[in-house]
Amino acid sequence: NCNGRVVSHYGQQLDVETLEVSGNRIVRCKQRANLPSLVTGDLVVWEQDESGGGVILARGHRSNVFGRHDSRGKLKPVAANIDLVLLVIASEPIPHLSLIDRYLVAIENLNLTPLLILNKVDLLDENNQGKLDNILSIYEEIGYRPHRVSALTDSGIADLEADLQDLTTVLVGQSGVGKSSLLNRLA
Repeated sequence: NCNGRVVSHYGQQLDVETLEVSGNRIVRCKQRANLPSLVTGDLVVWEQDESGGGVILARGHRSNVFGRHDSRGKLKPVAANIDLVLLVIASEPIPHLSLIDRYLVAIENLNLTPLLILNKVDLLDENNQGKLDNILSIYEEIGYRPHRVSALTDSGIADLEADLQDLTTVLVGQSGVGKSSLLNRLA
């Protein structure tokens, strides 16, 4: 029976969130050498060691795996047991439809649920507002409900937080869209 979830990975050391009825806490753990590789989101069995840290003894079942394919086409896992994938785009740089489409196809092919996020709405102006509204309307017409947020000004953050409550979530998107800022704001 699993009693923790990997929340951060630092080489051979992992932060495990305990799944305790009395309240969750984070414990820095090592993993046994005979275990398969672990990724963020893995459910694990762990026990406390004499130093106050922990040792991961076993990995639980993965309900799904999120990753990318290597040059040989083999999936390299980066996260497991994911409820939702946030596809983050931004008002600057303006996203290309083909890029959004590739992300959505990859997410859907992994049988995961995508949520489209337009970040940096504080940078919307007459030069990009119409184009971004058109882009988002295409995805709204086929069933995606995008969130419009600003990690800088907190615009739309409360609604996004409500939709993420109690879900294990991964953020993806091209460089410069504000994934780190959004993650820091949500954390």
